[in-house]
Amino acid sequence: MKMLCAIGSTSIDLERIIMPVKMSPSEALVETLVAEGVENIFGIVGSAFMDMLDLLPEAGIRFISVAHEQAACHAADGLARVTGKPQACIAQNGPGIANFPSAMAAAYWAHSPVFAITPEAGTGGIGNGGFQEIDQMPMFEKQTVYQVRVPYQSRLPELARRCFYMAKVENGPTQLNIPRDLFYGEIEADIYPSITVSRGAGCQNLLKQSVELLKDAKFPVIIAGGGISQGNALQELTDLAEHLQIPVVNSYLHNDSFPADHNLGMGPIGYCGSKAAMNTLAKADLVLALGARLGPFGTLPQYDFDYWPKQAKLIQVDINLSSTELYRQLHIPV
Repeated sequence: MKMLCAIGSTSIDLERIIMPVKMSPSEALVETLVAEGVENIFGIVGSAFMDMLDLLPEAGIRFISVAHEQAACHAADGLARVTGKPQACIAQNGPGIANFPSAMAAAYWAHSPVFAITPEAGTGGIGNGGFQEIDQMPMFEKQTVYQVRVPYQSRLPELARRCFYMAKVENGPTQLNIPRDLFYGEIEADIYPSITVSRGAGCQNLLKQSVELLKDAKFPVIIAGGGISQGNALQELTDLAEHLQIPVVNSYLHNDSFPADHNLGMGPIGYCGSKAAMNTLAKADLVLALGARLGPFGTLPQYDFDYWPKQAKLIQVDINLSSTELYRQLHIPV
């Protein structure tokens, strides 16, 4: 896998940097962003990361300023959902970072790989009322799949790379918390991209059982969730639905998971959703949930109609194991 060392007068095309290279922690962080393919970073300028900010243009990374820090996190979330790749946001330590958590929560429940860089009060001021000090780790504890505080400069690129890896493994947001003085100094750093995450098709035995349930079902219905869009599986889903002639409903907030103009498309279930979709789902004796976590807000009764088919068998196919049987009893998890 090739990467480009973007900072400095010479661009070096490498398979992997094996020997450590001397650079500042800010350079190491920016080089890690380059290695991970980051092209944009959303945020509001703050004094905590000015050194890093100055390096972004030469690295080919666009800093996109927003009106409010929450919007930076939402923007990274949106771009991550569209691209399927981790996207970055950053803000000033303390009050700036305090505007991230609600947007991070949205990314968490949407399984969106957001990489939040959260500068913190300097190491000498932590616990002493340092500049704009807030205990930032607990704020993100429930909204991230992985979070870490950088303990010293030399570990910054390693832990940044780990955040990208965990965002891909768990398909969710991560937090890299950096005391503001650790952006400076000189370190020896290895710069290379995190491992590419590959996923299989699922247990063959469970897939065979799913096929048998589909064969025996009288009125199966597919719920198409955000995983269809994130996994670029729209064509495969369309082929499956057409082959089996199964109606498809979109999960809440994921109208892009199946085309609205398709004759098998019933529209979205959930809050302010389609009555046609809900009436269709209510008749199901088998529900095939593809890339959908079946969260409560997207399956609660609407229009005074409790449409979830409580007697139906349920097959849930999802890459996020933490979502398996989180809300509904399953017959087959894939």
